[in-house]
Amino acid sequence: MKEVDQIVVSKLDAAQRQLKVAIRMLFSEDDPIATHTLVGAASHLFSDLVEIVAPEQSWDKKAREATSLTQSGYFQVMRRYQNFFKHARDDHTAVLELNPEETESLAFWAVMNANELAPLSTESQVYQLWYIAARSPFTDPTKSPLREALQLFGDLRPLPRGERLKAGGRVLETELRRVL
Repeated sequence: MKEVDQIVVSKLDAAQRQLKVAIRMLFSEDDPIATHTLVGAASHLFSDLVEIVAPEQSWDKKAREATSLTQSGYFQVMRRYQNFFKHARDDHTAVLELNPEETESLAFWAVMNANELAPLSTESQVYQLWYIAARSPFTDPTKSPLREALQLFGDLRPLPRGERLKAGGRVLETELRRVL
């Protein structure tokens, strides 16, 4: 039997690795439950880490303040799906309708918190701009970061979700080849 080397990993490294793989899964339209589970795990770690290391930079805190939700109420909304996917003791017969676009938003918040902790991976950088190109409510293309997102992707907002994801996958592939 072959001996397996142990992997030593920090919480930050674990979150970064989870998010990188989740972004790849999202763009390739891999299993939405597995994708959300990975995004949720990464998001939770980034939320905790940014609250410890740089609490004033927490994007969760900024969102809570913008929505006037309590911390508990905010995380109940943000972690609704991931809590469903990991707990069964009190609701073993429950069912859930998953909106995959909520995974996209959770991934964006994870990327924003990740950016407060360390340089972003290529996957996270591409995702950040992709999300802006796909979801930005702003219309002035001269404003940064919308300008950068539109330069890289064009305006993805009018496209169907599948086409937006394919565009993200294509750009990610190109950027990863460029980095290698």
